[in-house]
This record gives sequence, structure tokens and C-alpha cells, in this order.
Amino acid sequence: MSDIFDEVSAELRRDNMGAAWNKYGRYIIGAAVAIVVLVAAVIAGSSYIRGQEEAASVRYDALLQTLVELDTQEKIAPLEAFAAAEDNGYGALARFTAALAHAEKSQTNSASADAAIASFDALADTSGLPHSLRDLAQLQAAIVLLDSKGSLQEIELRLDRLLDDGNGLQPMARETMALAYMTYDKPLKARELFKAQIGDARVTSLTRERASIMLESLSAALTPSPAAPEAQK
Repeated sequence: MSDIFDEVSAELRRDNMGAAWNKYGRYIIGAAVAIVVLVAAVIAGSSYIRGQEEAASVRYDALLQTLVELDTQEKIAPLEAFAAAEDNGYGALARFTAALAHAEKSQTNSASADAAIASFDALADTSGLPHSLRDLAQLQAAIVLLDSKGSLQEIELRLDRLLDDGNGLQPMARETMALAYMTYDKPLKARELFKAQIGDARVTSLTRERASIMLESLSAALTPSPAAPEAQK
């Protein structure tokens, strides 16, 4: 995946602040999808899933096989039907996957954005799920809100707890919140978050590099331009 990260960094260097989110926002959604795959794999091997009937695992595998040849839109209905019928961990994974399918279309379809946000919010409020999955659902809801021009207050509401020290998703939540502040013309708040990102020993070198690039862009935008010389009379 390093090539993807390098490409994003290069794009950010070329883009100005106003254009950065168009590419960068879609990148964050893609990165979050990769994390979901990882989290799903972890959950699949945990006691949360092992405690469910083995038959549910067989049904879920069969569902995945039927989805291979379908496009994103066509996958949503069978995933949601499976989730409605399965009150177990595999049903939760199907709900998450269906929400991600809606999220893929959220930039061009407001109904898809609304459906994705509602699905992620419902997952975040499901008390029986592992906290890691619920937190990830909150993060994804915030990302869809940002990418579909939702309100800053709604984004802050979903990221507030994820920004706490000790939360495993804090770096990604911080990055998303900083981009939201940039989008909604709050550069000073964005700058503080990018500075915190750079100073966080937990973040990867590529995450730190992206924060540095965005911080440079912010600093340039916040620096007053030299006054133009007075026109000669």
C-alpha cells in the first residue's frame, strides 16, 4: 500500500488547500475500508464470533460467494437482508459491509450518504458489538458526513470520543477532524490538530508526512501576503 500513500502525498503537494479534500477525502474512505477488513478479520477469530452458531459462518461464506460478481449497488440488498436475518456477529459484519457500499456512492448520491450515516450510527449504538467496531462505525459516519458536506457539528459529535487519548482510532479521527476544520474554514483549529498528529509517536511515518504537508499548506495560507507596492503616480 506504500505506493498509494506516496501518490496521495504527491497529490497533496501539487494541490492547493481548496482542491486537496476532493482527492484526500476519498483516500481516507479507502484507508478506512482497509481497516474494516482488518478489524473484521480480528473479530472473526475472537470469542465474539466463536460463540455464535457455526451455521452462521457457513451462511455468511455462502453470501460472500454470491456477491463476488455483483457491483456495489447490487450487493446492498442481499447484505441488508442477511443482516436482518442474523442476530449475531456475522450479521453485524454484513451490516458494516452494506454501510460501506452506501458510503462508496455518498459523494454523488445524497440518499446513499443518508443511508450510510444511518447504518454506521446504528452500528455505533449497538451495545453488543466490540468497542473497536463501534468506534470504527462512528469514524466512518463522520467521514461520510465530511465527504457529503454534512454539518461540522455532526462531524464533531461523532469524533469527540475518538479524539480522546488512548483511543486506538485517535490518529485517524484527528486527521479527519483536521480536514473538516479546513473544509469549514477553521484553519487555526486544523493547524493544532495537524501539529498534534506530527507529535504523536504512535502515528506512522506516512501519516506524519501527510500531516506535515497539510500543515505547510495551512501555514502558507495563514501567512499574510506582502503588501503590493503603491502604484506610481
